[in-house]
Amino acid sequence: MLQYYNHVLWFKVCRPARYKYKLSVNSLLCLVGAYCYSQAINKPFTGTNLLRFIPFFNDKRMKYYIRVLIDRGYLVQVDSYNKYLRYSISLAGLRVIKELNESYDKELVLFCSKYNIEL
Repeated sequence: MLQYYNHVLWFKVCRPARYKYKLSVNSLLCLVGAYCYSQAINKPFTGTNLLRFIPFFNDKRMKYYIRVLIDRGYLVQVDSYNKYLRYSISLAGLRVIKELNESYDKELVLFCSKYNIEL
């Protein structure tokens, strides 16, 4: 049952950031996945790396979300390695991640108190 709570909670957490930054839930999911992956490897990443790390999206959709995040300034293209473009998260992207973390903490407490769930 816990996985269902996580699913509902994700949409509640994303609501303020969606309206403030005008990003879709899937774009935010891609940004969070990029942040987690970049923290794990501590270097720039490619779209293929993200696609393997976030298997929820196909190649075409991942390219679309990366393009949206670049256009809005949340990801930056660092360099190209062979024929692959490598990206990193910008300061604006880190600000969005920080806000999502704060929103998660707030929504988790509200959600658990509303439905009498103990942490």
